[in-house]
Amino acid sequence: MKPLNRFVGLMISAFHNRNQRRLRKLNDRIMRDAALEPNEIIFTMAVFSYVLSKIVSKPRFLTPENQINLTNIENALQNLANVMTHYNKEEIMPAFSRLEKSIAVLEKEDPRFVITLVRKGKLKMAATFYAQGMSLGMASEMTSLDKQEILDYAGQTMMFDRLKDVRTIKERLKIARNFFIG
Repeated sequence: MKPLNRFVGLMISAFHNRNQRRLRKLNDRIMRDAALEPNEIIFTMAVFSYVLSKIVSKPRFLTPENQINLTNIENALQNLANVMTHYNKEEIMPAFSRLEKSIAVLEKEDPRFVITLVRKGKLKMAATFYAQGMSLGMASEMTSLDKQEILDYAGQTMMFDRLKDVRTIKERLKIARNFFIG
């Protein structure tokens, strides 16, 4: 599970340096891996790499008043890195929950949106996976979001119009066979 642990290290570094571009590029890399080997851990990592990029892109979150909250997010990321070395889902998923709670505290100071950053991240990742050919059911299962909610979000964006990597049905079946056969 070294690649996932490496991803967390890159997330920590990019977040600490407030580098939105690196976080977005990292999100793209994680998304590619998640599409090839879908599981809850890598999907959740994709969500948080996206959410962290959104945080560092918003000047209101980077104010001196929020420094304690940003440090708490970094500490939660470090905790995630520590438990990621064991690759024990029972330890990793609670570490993601601690990260989500740290982000919620940051958002609580400036509640501008109807949904939280993490929920928006889940919606965006689920809709993106669906747009790239993952089944709606699998995208829903990985996020614990309702299928209709994913469809609604995807329909409100131009996500399907922007996709350059369109897969044929034959290519999708080949990916599915490889996933189940190995």
